[in-house]
Amino acid sequence: MACSCLSSKRFAALAGALAGALAGASNATEHEFGSASVSELNGLKAVVRKPIEDQLRTLIHNVFIYTADESNTVFPKGWVLVQGKQIVALGEQSALPLDYDKAIDGQGKLLLPGLINPHWHESFVAPNHESADDSHIEPTAYAGGGNIQALGSMFGFISTVGDKLTLEEGLAIARWSMWTQLRSGTTALGDVGSANKADAMALAAIDLGMRLRVSRWGSDVMLEADKATATIIADTEAQTADWLALIETWDNHSSGLVGAMPSVMGAFGSSDKQLEALASITQQYQVPYATHLAPLKHERQEVERVFGCSPIARFDAMGLLTDRLLAVHTAYANEAEYQRLIETDVNICHSPAHYGMLGEATISETGQIGRFLKEGVWVSSSTDGDISFIGGMCEAMRGAHLGHNEAQNCNTACPPTLALKTASLYGAKALGWHQQIGSIEVGKQADLVLVNNDDYRYKLSQHPLRTFIVTGSSHDVDTVMVAGDIVVSAGKSTRFDETELYEDYQKAVASARQRIGRPG
Repeated sequence: MACSCLSSKRFAALAGALAGALAGASNATEHEFGSASVSELNGLKAVVRKPIEDQLRTLIHNVFIYTADESNTVFPKGWVLVQGKQIVALGEQSALPLDYDKAIDGQGKLLLPGLINPHWHESFVAPNHESADDSHIEPTAYAGGGNIQALGSMFGFISTVGDKLTLEEGLAIARWSMWTQLRSGTTALGDVGSANKADAMALAAIDLGMRLRVSRWGSDVMLEADKATATIIADTEAQTADWLALIETWDNHSSGLVGAMPSVMGAFGSSDKQLEALASITQQYQVPYATHLAPLKHERQEVERVFGCSPIARFDAMGLLTDRLLAVHTAYANEAEYQRLIETDVNICHSPAHYGMLGEATISETGQIGRFLKEGVWVSSSTDGDISFIGGMCEAMRGAHLGHNEAQNCNTACPPTLALKTASLYGAKALGWHQQIGSIEVGKQADLVLVNNDDYRYKLSQHPLRTFIVTGSSHDVDTVMVAGDIVVSAGKSTRFDETELYEDYQKAVASARQRIGRPG
């Protein structure tokens, strides 16, 4: 379908307006290591020999490396050599290279690839009504198979929240919420629709020094129980125009950190017109795109009642089952649909540590996601989103490792090294970035995470990755490097003061919450 709104220059004015803000963000976030010959960096001794601008060669040695490559390569006593942004060599401690400018002694820490969270919703503007005694807890709209009408109303509302924020509010909120992910070792985020402005989130990523596939969440209809047709709740063309603006402004951004990923809430939240527009735009620009696909038991009946086919069949008919689709929570496919998802190389993603919070049975009821994993499909893990920090990729890996082993009644369904790849290499593929990041390999960019492993939990362990996944937490992350730049040191941002970030966030939400309202 050719969309009338696909003018390639329609949003040049927006791009121009943002140029000044982008230049300011870049200047504000430049970070220098300093000229001292010896400094303490991340609690690790860093010996600086001779700075060479962008081609500085940094040796990180005395580390226990899990590469997360396809062969599950492990170096119990290893090293990595980073030149500028790239990994140029790695190996065993017994064969250290001699040509380097700076050496960092990792002191035996775990060295993992930067963790990748491909399915995340920035939702920190939402009010928090929880109580300390559980009295606030009641079945969610996701529980019991899903209340499709309630979810449609809620998702339609979320798609409008960003329009009600100022850019300054959105930036302050995004910086804090995205910092919680970066601090926990997430170097790349996939935005699958958020209660914020795409521009604010992209600017926040550049400021913090992390990667982001930024989105605009499409949701133009909802399904009501007493109606045979979908109820229109948003302007389809306006949301389509937003996708185009998103791509033209942010895809393959010059920062090297930001790309675009248009998304729709799901098969029960989009009209045929919206899905046709999504297919047209993403084919034209060859960008990844995302949706929640067949995530709830009750969804199939409602979608078939209104649209005449299942959620997966509907996406297939629109030409949307491709290797650029990120399909989240995809647990309720029939056998033919299951095989079709494999055949089309759709990127399956799930949020194993979040389902229990929402009352969903995504892992255990059908066992399909565990079956995908057992059959070699590159299933990624993610955190999903909430109104406060609900865990990072360490906790997601734990959910994948323990949850699938239990649901599949087999301790080999998702062993630790596979759980790591669901949080790194497989997520990179889902975001279209696996040629650049996702594993510790020569030629890839240096997105690296150092994890503390020097306390009682590890004393008797021969498998420190397993110990980290089962007993660790996001707080154990010590150091985070993105494209060769250390952006978290000893648990602290190298670019911002955490207290100031939080204070700015509090001011922004106090202002924004006065006007965003709530779902009808």
